[in-house]
Order: sequence, then C-alpha cells, then structure tokens
Amino acid sequence: MFALAFGKARTGAALDNPALRTEGRVTLVDGLLAVAVLLGLVLDSTLGWWWADPAAGYVLVYYAAREVRGIFFGEH
Repeated sequence: MFALAFGKARTGAALDNPALRTEGRVTLVDGLLAVAVLLGLVLDSTLGWWWADPAAGYVLVYYAAREVRGIFFGEH
C-alpha cells in the first residue's frame, strides 16, 4: 500500500495532477490506519494486551473526527 501511495504521489507530481497527488496522500493514510489496526491485533493476540486493539480503534475514531471537522467547518 505504501509503494502504491508513493507511486501515485510521484506520478501526480510528474503529471502536475493535483487529484492524483491527493489520491497518493489518501492511500498513505489508508496504509497508516491499516498498520494501526494490525498492530493492535498483533499486540492483543501475542502479548495479551486486550487494550491494544481498542486503542487502535481510537486512532481510527480520531482520524475520522478530524476529517469530519474539516469537511463541516473547513478546518485542516
């Protein structure tokens, strides 16, 4: 996913295409969110840290709330 994000951003810059550059950033964020969830699940299953999986969920909630605030209030 990170290689795809890098490729999209690089191609968008080479073509001077803002939509493709933005898509590269979105793909990067998707990858980071997936890593947060995976890390929470791995810590829960290997070390028994039951709180790690819900903590990863809070990462997703924080990001979603930030995006909603940006959409409705124009903050970013």
